[in-house]
Amino acid sequence: MQADVLFDATPLDRDHAARGIGAAVRGMAEGLAGLPDEQRPAFLIAGDGENAPLTPERYSVRWPHFRVRRLPDPWPMATIERHVRGLRPSLFHSTQAQLLPTGMPSVVTLYDLIPAAYPKLFLAGAGRRAEASAYRRWMKRLPDARLLLCISQETAADAVRLAGADPARVRVVPLAAPPAPLPAGEVPDDPYILMSGGLEPHKNPWPVVSALAMLPEPLRLVMTGPWGGRRVRLLRDYAHRAGVLHRVDLLGHVPASRLAALREGAVAVVVPSIKEGFGLPVLEAMEAGVPVIASDTPALREVGVDGPRYEDPFDTAGWADAIAEAWQEPEVRKAASIGGPSRAKQFSWDRTTELVTQAYDEVLAA
Repeated sequence: MQADVLFDATPLDRDHAARGIGAAVRGMAEGLAGLPDEQRPAFLIAGDGENAPLTPERYSVRWPHFRVRRLPDPWPMATIERHVRGLRPSLFHSTQAQLLPTGMPSVVTLYDLIPAAYPKLFLAGAGRRAEASAYRRWMKRLPDARLLLCISQETAADAVRLAGADPARVRVVPLAAPPAPLPAGEVPDDPYILMSGGLEPHKNPWPVVSALAMLPEPLRLVMTGPWGGRRVRLLRDYAHRAGVLHRVDLLGHVPASRLAALREGAVAVVVPSIKEGFGLPVLEAMEAGVPVIASDTPALREVGVDGPRYEDPFDTAGWADAIAEAWQEPEVRKAASIGGPSRAKQFSWDRTTELVTQAYDEVLAA
């Protein structure tokens, strides 16, 4: 084990597993698990760690599963932090928001600071006071980390601008696409565009739904992701008012193989977010050679460069025009099938692993 480095793999056996954080932690964990014994860190796992790499050095942590409704669940962070302090690693690698144990050297994988950038969307209101307080306490502690491993230049800039991090302690460690499974599963017979991921406020599905109303049938919108009931109801109501609810397929979370099939068969993958930390849906679509229409935001441009077509995240007419072009112009798909995979190859988990281990070495040598 590399100088008693402890990597937090607990997100792989929690709700994070089905989200972008799960994909990021899985990619890092598998890369680190493949290192030689003298370089490989130990892994902190949740429960039996069914989804974590099987390595010789694994430490399990468990916590109660009861909580107070409408309040942040305190058990995972409190239990993990206490357990980590008991293990006393030389270096702890935090891989989830709001976990930064005190009293030991730490590096933090920082995905984004979107709640801090848009506090009215994420942190305002009486019902969010406890969550907002916990988030702000964590942000104040971020500059204490020995290094912040930011997944994009945009996140790195936000770490300095919003969290007051010392630029000398910030490193950019890009992610890569998860291994693509064999496509399998049902896909619509009609042409469709695909949006995958959460429904948090910054995901901004509204212009895509409105754009669908400006385009003729049989075009459909297929959406997948791990969603809460309230946000699905809001989306259904919006689609109903736009007159396109019958053309929107809300599939929820689907297996990776079916998502691959849906991606492969889509007219285009749409990513209308107002802000992102990285942009895995963009990268996955480019790897599959599928046209991408994305919001014109820094992190999405970092990933896609000149591959996607970029639109203002609030310009419905622009989204409608871009979708129509991808649907009606065969040259758009031909260009994506050539340029997308070559761009996606510039991101690899081998490179991510290399940069992470360089960060470990830098901190341990200081």
